[in-house]
Amino acid sequence: MGEPLQELSGATTLWIVGVNLDLISGYVLWGGGDPDRFLTVGGRLVLAQTVDELVERLPGAGSHSFQGDEQFLTFRKQVRDAYAPGAEGGDDSGLYDFGATLRAVQEREVLYAPHSGMAADCLGAALDLGRQYGEDSQGYRVARYGALGLLYQAVWSELEEEDLDYVEVEVAFARLIDWVESTTR
Repeated sequence: MGEPLQELSGATTLWIVGVNLDLISGYVLWGGGDPDRFLTVGGRLVLAQTVDELVERLPGAGSHSFQGDEQFLTFRKQVRDAYAPGAEGGDDSGLYDFGATLRAVQEREVLYAPHSGMAADCLGAALDLGRQYGEDSQGYRVARYGALGLLYQAVWSELEEEDLDYVEVEVAFARLIDWVESTTR
């Protein structure tokens, strides 16, 4: 998407990333360091159809997940100069393709490249989002424990593939996608 936006993202640790779910896809701001988080406003995930729309929707005030974050203020102030309107895609830093990962689970390919990397990224992203809603949130619990916790271990070769129940993983991953989609409504 361009070097100026990459440089701004690197300096602020904030990235425009694509998210593909089941019914919904779009772009969101993610990052911020310890802990990483997604842009939410009023408790809802901001998922814009285009990068241009996301840039326009970056909040200047009010209740949002980056409220008071100096890096966010710098990003919001400089992003219009760093981003060329109409450019395609995010800023090359990430795509969380939950839909493709679910298909890889269904096809029993999720533990093999390139699907395993995407699965790890999606589970990590779900944990980041889940933490924003609290470790007792459905999203955090589904991503962290049970079948998806085992999937995460298998992706990192800490668990053998034969110890995975793909049916349970598929059901849990579909529940996770439903939960993420519910945070946008």
